[in-house]
Amino acid sequence: MPHKKRIALCLLLFQFLITTYSENYQKQNVSVLPFSGWKGQNADGFQSALTNKIIHRIINSQRFNVIDRVNLERIIEEQNLQLSGVIDEDTVVQVGRLAGVQRCIIGNFTGNSVEYYPAKKNDQGEIIRPSYYESNVGATIRMLSVESGHYDKSVETYARERGENADAAFSKALDKLAESVVTEFESQFPIQTVIKQIDHSTVTIARGKDSGVKIGMTFIIYQFQPLPNEIFDEIVINDDIPENGVMKITSIDAQTAKGRLFGDFSEVVVGNLVRETLRPIKIEANILEKSFGGITVNAGADLGLTKGATFKVMKRQKDLTDPETGEVHTNRFKPVGTVMITEVHQTFSRGRIAKGRYFIRRGMKLEQTTPFYGWLGLTISYGMFSLKSETNRKQEYFKVDKWNSTITPVSYTERDSLVNRGYGHTIISMDYSNKDNLPLTGFLIQASAYLRKPISQISIGADFNYYNLGEESDLTSLGVDLKLSKHVGILPEILFLSPIIGFGFGHCQQKISSDIVQLLSEGNDDNVTAQSYHFIVGLDTKLKLGKLVAWANASYKTLSFTNWKYQVDSGTRSDDGKILTEDKSIDNKYVVYPSIKIPYAVTIGIAGEFDIHFLN
Repeated sequence: MPHKKRIALCLLLFQFLITTYSENYQKQNVSVLPFSGWKGQNADGFQSALTNKIIHRIINSQRFNVIDRVNLERIIEEQNLQLSGVIDEDTVVQVGRLAGVQRCIIGNFTGNSVEYYPAKKNDQGEIIRPSYYESNVGATIRMLSVESGHYDKSVETYARERGENADAAFSKALDKLAESVVTEFESQFPIQTVIKQIDHSTVTIARGKDSGVKIGMTFIIYQFQPLPNEIFDEIVINDDIPENGVMKITSIDAQTAKGRLFGDFSEVVVGNLVRETLRPIKIEANILEKSFGGITVNAGADLGLTKGATFKVMKRQKDLTDPETGEVHTNRFKPVGTVMITEVHQTFSRGRIAKGRYFIRRGMKLEQTTPFYGWLGLTISYGMFSLKSETNRKQEYFKVDKWNSTITPVSYTERDSLVNRGYGHTIISMDYSNKDNLPLTGFLIQASAYLRKPISQISIGADFNYYNLGEESDLTSLGVDLKLSKHVGILPEILFLSPIIGFGFGHCQQKISSDIVQLLSEGNDDNVTAQSYHFIVGLDTKLKLGKLVAWANASYKTLSFTNWKYQVDSGTRSDDGKILTEDKSIDNKYVVYPSIKIPYAVTIGIAGEFDIHFLN
């Protein structure tokens, strides 16, 4: 047979099959009966509004034949029946059968209300939120099978919406109710058809726009081939019919539609039954190309892929095979990495490897998983810091005026003449002559937590520090640091250098052995404290070993304690009667260690890193 004749014959055969299979479905004849039960004014108007909104959406879906109320009323008049007020199911069934209706939607309102919320204004009288009305509408919807006379489905739905007036708020709520009713109705009658043509990963199915197929719909492909004369919508798919593929619609014509296959579709053939599904489908794809840190995959916007989607990379293991017959019962896969999509095109996408770059290969399978947001790290570390301090070794006598909170030095010869003279004056001695200098170094214990992003490799974290300032028991110091760092892969995913910047807050407390603070604070305090806000720069080195990370850090801080204070009675009380205190500064010459600085620190530690996944 000449080549051109063969082509022409194939085209005619394909056209014949398309025409034949396109006729193998029957749209359901449905009718929406008037809703009832609205409370308040304009009940007929709102009841008719919801009925009409539902009818409008069903017609636009193009999946059903809508038998309108005009036809029903004609039959009612001819049969001398009544279809108003409380609906009698027997009457509905009788009228429906005469009108050729297969399903009836019957509904009634379970509640409706509206509330007014006035505008909000700021202190200047400017409107920061305009006034609005908020409506609440509930309804019960039942779907009646005319053939059986029984209800197939009953659902309760509810909507809350806002509007500039009560009618607008109600109208929006009715729109929402109508949408949920039609969605529920469509879910009871999924589209079923067959595959008519396969071209690599593109398939053509025998139903299109005229029967309700829309771009973006997802279909499950079954390992079942109906007979040419079977009505596809009447085929019951049992649990024992296996699935052998998934497709998503990418383009539609009047009587046909095209879609992309994804996942393993090696067993998909022309004639397979396909069925619309509303369940969430995870996209599967294959790696087309792999660079050291990135990949290209054979899935794109046509499959609904979006930037930020996360995939597990699956390596095929040894198949589960019958040792006697050699029959392969199942394919086994092992996850070896994680990738995140960063660039989406129509039929392909590009992504970055978050984990597993040394194991991922071209051709490996990808399975969509829950979004991956990075790692949570928890660490404990130990280290040393440098310490610069001053020591006050004075031995003097002072006159303390607790009324005016003043301290005045007095000479040794004046001491006896001032003792017990003047109410509120006290003579005390200060002897710091035996105080030791603080050591040049101290020990640091640090607990940390951080979050690391997978693509940017930027971390934010917090350190909680305890500074051991030597054997001096009168000194304690704590601190909190907030840090930002960038992981630079020396050996990506294994060895990193991380420059750090940040800021922190430090608190230091020292006890004064003399009675100065006790007298000045009138017993409210016997310690002096200092705080420090400081900047941080540093460098981390991290070695990642699975979920464990060994690391070392060197940092410089502007941490300095020089402004010492104590607590005094503020003269006020709290609501529950407690005395409130306030800070008051003390001259550094009365403090044992007036200046304490901690500029440099070196720490080593270990961290546990845990993947962060959240459900959509």
